[in-house]
Amino acid sequence: MKYLFLYTELAGYTVNCFRGHLSRYPEDEIAVVHYPVNPEAPFDFQEIPGVKYFLKDKIGLDGIFELVGEFNPDLILCSGWADREYVKIARILRSEHTFVLCFDNMWLGTMRQRLLLPLGKYVLKPLFSYCWVPGVPQKKFALKLGFKADQVFSGFYATDTKLFENLRLQKSVYTRPVNDKKRLLCVARYIPEKGYDFLWKAFQNLHSNGFEDWELWCVGTGELFNERIEHTAIRHLGFLQPEELDYVVNNCDIFVLPSLFEPWGMAVQEFAAAGFPLVLSSAVGSRTAFLEENINGVLFEAGNQEDLETKLRQIMTVGNDEWNRMSARSAELAEANNAENWSETLRKMSLID
Repeated sequence: MKYLFLYTELAGYTVNCFRGHLSRYPEDEIAVVHYPVNPEAPFDFQEIPGVKYFLKDKIGLDGIFELVGEFNPDLILCSGWADREYVKIARILRSEHTFVLCFDNMWLGTMRQRLLLPLGKYVLKPLFSYCWVPGVPQKKFALKLGFKADQVFSGFYATDTKLFENLRLQKSVYTRPVNDKKRLLCVARYIPEKGYDFLWKAFQNLHSNGFEDWELWCVGTGELFNERIEHTAIRHLGFLQPEELDYVVNNCDIFVLPSLFEPWGMAVQEFAAAGFPLVLSSAVGSRTAFLEENINGVLFEAGNQEDLETKLRQIMTVGNDEWNRMSARSAELAEANNAENWSETLRKMSLID
């Protein structure tokens, strides 16, 4: 089988899925048209036999049409509808090739979404045979666009959880220094949507009121990195490649994502697989898959600093036995969207008559 991905921002977890798929189906081929690597998430992509990458701004629209003709893919997967040239390709070639619409937009019922829904339903939807989305919040949107239930597939955002499982196993035998501090961990870009300001302020208040033995470690970079708060108990580690995360995982205890807007949030699955209890805002879409409230973590109202402080205090004061139970459940839930399931879904769509 041959697959062509018309992608926007390529991420490490997607490349892991490519690698996992070709390890199962080495006869398959994958071509990927993508935007330049985001400087706020500069993943180091290694070459994979069977995968060819093409920068969209280099080959252009004509180059993509030539690629389709030469490669002759069995399935063309289009990342969302924001790129008009990708949509144009689907409109022109839909009678010759099977197209899949992939997106992470959540149905929020906003006025804008309601006004644009007829356009999506009667103009966009007919271009695509199937829809592939991350999870429940996006599936609702797909159904409103007119896709039938058997045309909608979940698990589009997935990763090879083995890397994070191995980190969890390493952590289980890692010995931290006596009287070592406990640590919160946040992995997110330094942009307004991620809600770092709320987290920093909430942590400072907690640190000044009985939680002096805790630290907050932040991993990521972005436009607000130079405006980061400076505090003796807050460390800013910058962007780390996945293979550099072992030290962070070994020395941190609870994963926090305070986003104000987060259609999915892949880091949630990754650190759930690494065995972290979770503290997530209500804006995080992936909570629907990886958080069972008060079982493996807690949920707080997005943008509500007081609620964030309350929920952090709640989870920071549970005992080790409870943490271990949360950790085990997080790891179980993380397997819902793994690279193997991603691979089988890709195959299934290409084999439907």
